[in-house]
Amino acid sequence: MQANFFLVVLMAFALSTIAQPELGYCEQEVDEMALKQLPRALKAWKTGNYREAERYLKKAVGLDNNYADALFLYGDLSVKTLKLPQAEALWMKLLDVCPDYKPELYYFLGSILLENGKRQKAIELFNTFLSHPERDRGYDQEAKEALGEAKLLEELMGNPVPFDPKPVQRISTRDDEYLATISPDQQTMFFTRRAKKVNRKDGPAAKVRLVEEFSMAQRQDDATFEKGFPLESPFNQNYNEGGPSITADNTELYFTVCEDLDGYKNCDIYYSEKDEYGYWYSPRSVGDHINRRDSWESQASVSANGDALYFASNREGGMGGLDLYRCIRLEDGNWSKPENLGSVINTKGNEKTPFIHSDSQTLYFTSNGHQGLGGFDIFFAKAVDSSWSKPQNIGYPINSDDDDLGLFVSLDGKTAYFASNKLRVGSGWDLYQFSLPETARPEAVALITGKLTDEEGNSVKDAQLEIKNLKTKEITKIKVDEQTGQYARVVKMNSKEDMIVTVKKKGVAFSSKYIKAEETIKNPVVKAPMEVNQLEIGREYRLNDINFPSNSYQLDDIAKNIIDEFVIFLKENPGLKADIQGHTDNVGDNSSNLILSQNRAETVYNYVIQKGVKRFRLSHHGYGETKPVESNDNDEGRAKNRRTVFVITSR
Repeated sequence: MQANFFLVVLMAFALSTIAQPELGYCEQEVDEMALKQLPRALKAWKTGNYREAERYLKKAVGLDNNYADALFLYGDLSVKTLKLPQAEALWMKLLDVCPDYKPELYYFLGSILLENGKRQKAIELFNTFLSHPERDRGYDQEAKEALGEAKLLEELMGNPVPFDPKPVQRISTRDDEYLATISPDQQTMFFTRRAKKVNRKDGPAAKVRLVEEFSMAQRQDDATFEKGFPLESPFNQNYNEGGPSITADNTELYFTVCEDLDGYKNCDIYYSEKDEYGYWYSPRSVGDHINRRDSWESQASVSANGDALYFASNREGGMGGLDLYRCIRLEDGNWSKPENLGSVINTKGNEKTPFIHSDSQTLYFTSNGHQGLGGFDIFFAKAVDSSWSKPQNIGYPINSDDDDLGLFVSLDGKTAYFASNKLRVGSGWDLYQFSLPETARPEAVALITGKLTDEEGNSVKDAQLEIKNLKTKEITKIKVDEQTGQYARVVKMNSKEDMIVTVKKKGVAFSSKYIKAEETIKNPVVKAPMEVNQLEIGREYRLNDINFPSNSYQLDDIAKNIIDEFVIFLKENPGLKADIQGHTDNVGDNSSNLILSQNRAETVYNYVIQKGVKRFRLSHHGYGETKPVESNDNDEGRAKNRRTVFVITSR
């Protein structure tokens, strides 16, 4: 309630520095001795002798505790000296004695009640003031803002959200850990660790000093993180580094570098790229059009797909002290000129610690300019067309009357992380995690990741992957690293909208990976390694993920979706002819398996013909269990033998 506190202080200053406070009106009989105290109090007030004024006012109220003018002046003086509980008691008494004493009293008292945590009564008084026909309308704006703050506080604190923060095990040590983030694939935590260290090169007289080290920790098989270790060269050399953010493919790491420039601590945004062998290049500035020598650029957050970069800056031309900005990735790979996020997000106060979730739509940040519980609060907003939705407070008690900041969120949106030095006595700064309230969660997404290789395991160049939403038919192209064949792309997911990944490269066989939406809800990281094979006459190519029900040759929706993509492949290669073949494992008798495989091959053949492929380009056969590709002695081998394939007969 810091904002309201300053409102009360300003109000007290305005009321109490005039030569003679403006009294209200109350028709009443007053004790004669009490009346005599008021001129003495006002005289002392006029000379600035507030202690003497308080003595006379206290005496007046003692002689007649219903004396309206004395109650008002004594309450006003109590506000000036920041004795708010005393002011509250005096003015509450005044309203009982004389409700129409002065309309502005409802606003003044409401502000005090709000500061003292009595929100419902404060709301009532603000509404009374704003509806009073004889009020001083010069206070209307402040009263409306105070009313809005009171309603917000009542809503937030009256409806607390679940909040049970737990330390991130192993990473949170006796040392300090802060300025953290998690990779989109949830496998790596980056953070700064501050610990006491001794430089052994200084000899036996070496001094213990606090050292900040840019560090990382990997997730273990039991889903917990290891303790972590400092990043090796080129990090932790001469830089003061921290505040990291990494792309979904784990190849671009953005962070803040701070240097002392003639006594001014200037912070800029740097980045490093990973080479084909897994080593990081030396950090480089994101560019002088973003970093400035006369301003502070920090707290970078890169979108998972690497197409947007958010950061905080105090550069000239902003809306407050610190504002949030965004750069867009250009076609040449560079970043656009920074764009202020606008008045919906930024205020006259400070906005900082942005975190853009992997959905590229939900922005978490901290602000002391938006109405909140006090100090810096955590907010979130959703991207809407070219603007943002109104920021929402993440809720109480996640936010408190202290500074709350530095939130980041897991890929599935269920877990939030932050750093704090207040939750465990004597532990310093640690990283914590908690279940994020559903109202503050981002959009559902999936991270499609894998490696594109040929049959010998070599990375495939000049190939492209496409992800198609099978309901909306929206296509997303995936960039494949030409050196490693690795790819990663975050896509929006709907529980009823499956997707399919296909390879697009001239002269290679059809290859696909089916992604069930319901499975991504359970695990949003989808591993989809893809093998690309050259088209060769007589060679067998599997139609992945076509699974018939037991002893059936009916196509389900998944199989139809996969075959639809196969049809597109055939139409893109009009000279190609193929034989569609069905195969089974050895479970059951030979004759039944042969008939079943023939029926399945014919079913796929007929479906492809119905989709517009000419009959002369296709044939179909079933081979039952006669052509296994693996041993039928185990479940894994039998699964590979139950397959639907196509064999190139002509190019």
